[in-house]
Amino acid sequence: MGPLVYLTPFIPFLAMIPPSIAAMWIANRWLRARKGGADLQAEITALREEVAALQQAQVEDQERLDFTERMLSQLRESHRELPKASS
Repeated sequence: MGPLVYLTPFIPFLAMIPPSIAAMWIANRWLRARKGGADLQAEITALREEVAALQQAQVEDQERLDFTERMLSQLRESHRELPKASS
């Protein structure tokens, strides 16, 4: 028998530690949200603005990608139309 035998009676208490820590973290966030409602609203507004900026950047990147794909397609078509060199 190893040293874990001595921990057997404490296993239910040890299993309660992670949920207890999670509950304390949630309570802390809830209390901070209640205390600083304006701070939370400002943070949410800032996050929404950041998401909108990221979405706009994604749209611009997609437009650039589409343009590049069209240019490459035109280049390939023009190379197909060129006469083959005779040897």
